[in-house]
Amino acid sequence: MGSNRQQQDVQRLMATGILGQATVQSLRDTGLTIDENPQVEFDLLVSVDGWEPYVVSHRQAISRIVLANFQTGSQVPVRVDPSDAQRVLIG
Repeated sequence: MGSNRQQQDVQRLMATGILGQATVQSLRDTGLTIDENPQVEFDLLVSVDGWEPYVVSHRQAISRIVLANFQTGSQVPVRVDPSDAQRVLIG
């Protein structure tokens, strides 16, 4: 996936994504760096009002400045793709 396509996906989820909360169940560094920020793979337990909680594996570049906020057990806001609940965006 090219960065332009990825940026379009981010903008689309920011505009149309369903707001939810997720609990970080685990996280791993993928070894990739995007714009000087590490890409992290998360296992998230996603909760959206009216839905059963579900688990998603998600990769996203996270600023080194806020990376410490993302630890196992942390609650993070997410936006969920209304057409594919496995696609989420942290933030």
